[in-house]
Amino acid sequence: MPGEPVRFTALPSGRTISADSHQTFAEALASSGQAIPADCGGMGTCGQCRIRFLSKPPDPSHVGRRQIAPTDLAAGWRLACQQPVVAGATVEAPSSGGRPQTEATGRQPSMPQRLRPGVEAFRVMLRPTDTWNPTSIDRALCRDMEESVTCSLRALRGLCDHHRKKETELSGVRRGSRILELRAGSEARRMLGLAIDVGTTTLAVQLHDLASGELLASEADYNPQRGLGADVISRIGYVRRQGAGGLDELHGLVSEALNALARAACNRCGAETTDIYKIVAVGNPAMLHLLAGVSPVGIDQSPFEAVFLNSVTSNPEVLGLHAHPEARLELLPSASSYIGADVVAGAMAISLGNGRRTELLVDIGTNGEIVLASGGSLIACSAAAGPAFEGAAIRDGMSATAGAIEDVTLAQDALLLSTIDAAPARGLCGTGLIGAVHQLLRAELIDASGRLRSVPAWGHRLRGEGKDLRFVLAEDPVSVSLYQEDIRAFQLGKAAIRAGIDTLLRSAGVSASELDSVYVAGAFGTHLKAEYALGTGLLPAIPSQRIRAVGNTAGQGAAMVLLDEDLRAPVDALARQIANVELAAVPEFAERYLQQMAFSRNS
Repeated sequence: MPGEPVRFTALPSGRTISADSHQTFAEALASSGQAIPADCGGMGTCGQCRIRFLSKPPDPSHVGRRQIAPTDLAAGWRLACQQPVVAGATVEAPSSGGRPQTEATGRQPSMPQRLRPGVEAFRVMLRPTDTWNPTSIDRALCRDMEESVTCSLRALRGLCDHHRKKETELSGVRRGSRILELRAGSEARRMLGLAIDVGTTTLAVQLHDLASGELLASEADYNPQRGLGADVISRIGYVRRQGAGGLDELHGLVSEALNALARAACNRCGAETTDIYKIVAVGNPAMLHLLAGVSPVGIDQSPFEAVFLNSVTSNPEVLGLHAHPEARLELLPSASSYIGADVVAGAMAISLGNGRRTELLVDIGTNGEIVLASGGSLIACSAAAGPAFEGAAIRDGMSATAGAIEDVTLAQDALLLSTIDAAPARGLCGTGLIGAVHQLLRAELIDASGRLRSVPAWGHRLRGEGKDLRFVLAEDPVSVSLYQEDIRAFQLGKAAIRAGIDTLLRSAGVSASELDSVYVAGAFGTHLKAEYALGTGLLPAIPSQRIRAVGNTAGQGAAMVLLDEDLRAPVDALARQIANVELAAVPEFAERYLQQMAFSRNS
């Protein structure tokens, strides 16, 4: 039963937000599009969704007392996910610091020799009405096009502009024998297509000209669903707890965010969203379920059953997406409940295993998806890497935005930091985390077990003890450190990825030395240095030249299908070809996972 409507003010935006008194501040902020980090999905265990009351603060929750230091509680800090909204309150919510500074849209996909987007522009000269043998305009259209066509209601409305007593040139857009758009005049109709990658952390879109295949614009932003959980399990849990209302909320957040990205991309090239005639979307199964407004409950518990894995075709309007009224939306197929359309599209984009090559695709994110091509077969697994690679779940972590440390170098007695946009250091993103760990390993500041240790040249940067033991990376304008627990979080993630790789190799009877190529995909992989992946044991020991960062292969694959209708059948076949290896069912996986926690160099 809904509560009373209340309003509060959120800074730094200064917006007045309307909410339901039964909501928490985290839920109200997420619903308004001002999502704040909440890796635990509102359970109060991650402590990241802190807000500060500038008005009189309410009593802290029991969970908040455990997560927030007494001095910070006295200063007005509370956990947004545990604090019911208060009418008239003024709260300061942390800013995300801008949009992701990642190769969110990847490379321009390889252009097919002949574009086959499934829609095409056309022109026709419509003869004047025969006074002695009159007919309807739509039948006259079939006559003058010399084929049988049907018209959408929108096209029929366009025919009203036809001057019946003289020859008239009409221009339009068609999909096969169906006329989607028709207007008087010779001006060619603009035909655009949108490729969408629905990531757990990041949303990305590419806007293409369907007539030429040209990439016109690309946009990316954070997935606002992260305010209700950092990973798919926490978001599914939110739907499980909140029911249909929670599903509608998560669906609304992602569809509204994608509409905003589509509008921004169209604005870049002077177009309208009504010029979009085709949309192709990829993502992991849970994200595609939420985009489609289909409950993902069941994906998170054995037997890990999804509602759909096959490709889905719909009108975008059904999903709340803005496009031409006659546009078609295609959700590409997934291989299993945890090997999604993003991985399938990525494997297709790089032609994984073509020519019977032995190759590995590793898409690193909150979930690490791994696909091995060997002997003409494809096997895959999904490893729960955790959010550390996204800059989350680490003490001074942040997303890859301005001011994030993205690389670290220890050179003799000098510490060199590289930050995004060369801005003052504000935190540590995923690539900065692996860079810092790699450099501290080389300097023997981290031992094989992952413990921080003091060495003469760098002992002055080692501070604190216990949970506060840390290596100070920056002190001005803010303090940024690599904490002991951050190293543990990295070890957990890298152990999951590496153990997954080793399990697939063993399942296929392939040694790491037999790998012709290892493709590292995803935002994290875009800027990953091969020496870091090898030096920390994230990837098995192979020559560094065999490791290739390939960017957003999911977006590349979606764009390829957008531009070539004939790829639909092959991508469907590819999804069915990929065999899933359930790591939890492999007895040796747990042992490999524990072995790979250590930094004992590649083996």
